[in-house]
Amino acid sequence: MNILLADDDSNICLVIRMWFEQKGHHVQSTQNGEQALARIKEHKFDVLITDVNMPLMNGVDLVNAVLKLPCPPELIIILTSRCDDADLKKQFTSSRVHFFSKPFSPALLSEAIEKLSVTQSAS
Repeated sequence: MNILLADDDSNICLVIRMWFEQKGHHVQSTQNGEQALARIKEHKFDVLITDVNMPLMNGVDLVNAVLKLPCPPELIIILTSRCDDADLKKQFTSSRVHFFSKPFSPALLSEAIEKLSVTQSAS
């Protein structure tokens, strides 16, 4: 899979990148939503993984902008440590958007993405 990661935490980017690249996936990363949106407009990604809290454009605004594009990624994973997850989840009705809580296990994130990609492909 071609994965775009948007997170301003360089440690999280490093862990996710290493984990998915070891599994044979291609990972690009950005440090804010504006950079991520620009990359998505230039390249096709299968998966977008984004943090909620980032500078310049947060993950919520990024996902809203991406969903308006002609060819958004098949899967969008929002990483959140926010205590108002229920309110956040109500904002997105697209079946492409899924949530994963921080802190997270890279293995569980990978497993969830694999399962979701199979589910999306079958739809």
